Amino acid sequence: MERRNAKRNQIQVELEIAHPGARRCGGYAEDISRSGVSVTLRDGELPAQQRSVILNFKVWTGSETLYRKIYARVVRSEPERVALEFAEHDFIAEAIIQDLMYYQNCERRSGTRAPLKSGGAITGAVPVEQTV
Repeated sequence: MERRNAKRNQIQVELEIAHPGARRCGGYAEDISRSGVSVTLRDGELPAQQRSVILNFKVWTGSETLYRKIYARVVRSEPERVALEFAEHDFIAEAIIQDLMYYQNCERRSGTRAPLKSGGAITGAVPVEQTV
């Protein structure tokens, strides 16, 4: 049974998860909506009792990296995957999602991606205008 209240968009954006009293973890967002995000962890894990975190999205624009921060609540947590609900359902969360989706759409049109630390790729590369 589908429990999501908002449509999810496929995305792959590198991020860091900060949580008080513990080491930061790293990973990437796989899908995102106005109300939450699914994260695959590749560096570290959340403590079992962790209920709130700060997400720091790293968005490569093609010329620089933008950092977007948003607070979230842990909905489900597994060793390598975390489901999070944004704590802010206001224009700030909406603006961050729009930024992420904009840079992903630019990347799809250009066919390029910025490298991930693990050798994969992240979303957010903006095509450089080329003259032929």
